[in-house]
Amino acid sequence: MSEAAPIVVIGAGLAGAACLHALAEAGLGPLLCVERQQRPGSQASDQNAGLIRSHAANPFTAALARAGARWWGQQTLAPFNRCGSIIIGGRSAELVAGFRRHDHRWLNAQDLEALIGHRPVGDIRAFLNPLDGVAAPDALIAAMLDDAVQQGAELRTGCEARLDSGHLLLDDEPTEYAALVIAAGAWSASLLPLPVLAFSRHLFSCAGAQINEDAPWVWDLDEEFYFRRDGALALLCACDETVVHAPDPEHWPTPEPSLDALLLAKAKRRWPGLGPLRILDSWAGLRTITPDDGFVLGADPRRKNIYWCTGLGGHGVTAAVPAARLALAALTGADLNASDHRLAAAHSPSRFAILEETWHG
Repeated sequence: MSEAAPIVVIGAGLAGAACLHALAEAGLGPLLCVERQQRPGSQASDQNAGLIRSHAANPFTAALARAGARWWGQQTLAPFNRCGSIIIGGRSAELVAGFRRHDHRWLNAQDLEALIGHRPVGDIRAFLNPLDGVAAPDALIAAMLDDAVQQGAELRTGCEARLDSGHLLLDDEPTEYAALVIAAGAWSASLLPLPVLAFSRHLFSCAGAQINEDAPWVWDLDEEFYFRRDGALALLCACDETVVHAPDPEHWPTPEPSLDALLLAKAKRRWPGLGPLRILDSWAGLRTITPDDGFVLGADPRRKNIYWCTGLGGHGVTAAVPAARLALAALTGADLNASDHRLAAAHSPSRFAILEETWHG
């Protein structure tokens, strides 16, 4: 590490770890990553189902998600089970919008029964996406951070970061920076105004689910419900959404007991073949979402040398690596093709500047 002012990354979850790793791989330095928690990724990055999902309503988000799914299939940093996914939506326009004939295969009822072990009730329109699977986000975070540290980056945990009139304070100490990368997820907007909202969503660990051992994970767009195998158990989600206006970094959202009934009702109504489920555990995670369901990637138009990699909206485990590459292209000198430039523009924070009120909510 030289005595020059460092490039500082705020946040060491999936987005922050991917940014630090991209900067280190580009040979930039000195680098400093600061994380408020003692264990990187112990908040939003650690509370998800680990789904590699190359499907999204926003077509620009979907393009980055597909890039992320392909990256997972090639990387050697963390475990990845390419079991595939099944997207179902008899009434959902999102289903057709997300179909890619080169990647996906339409399924009928018999296909579903063979893959999952049973079929849903009602209309069936579904496709198999072999790009998708299940990953280990904690292992990926650890691998990217370790690799960056070995290349000379510094990781500082238990460190509080804040901005005061553009000045960076780390544990209340003024700190110079050559560039600042905000990858703080649900807490990004507390550093600098940004039109993002945090939403809590519950996951349930259940016993008794009847799912084939090698089944793809399943997302039912009509019922707003997804499930996957988790060893001998299953992880399920009722896709609930509750706005959390001021997430408390010291206290994770408390699970809402009333959602147990919602989950079981959705399972019984649409997927009776799952069998009688027993909820063993539940927890709430946070997803940070923008008004157009796109990410926030790249230079801030208001402040020089401040960059964003946030608002990944539940796609972080899938798309953090290609998102970081776009977010930091101006810093790393990444070679972007025409398609990359279009994606960068679609996810740029500058898109919010046309309406001043979007910065302040």
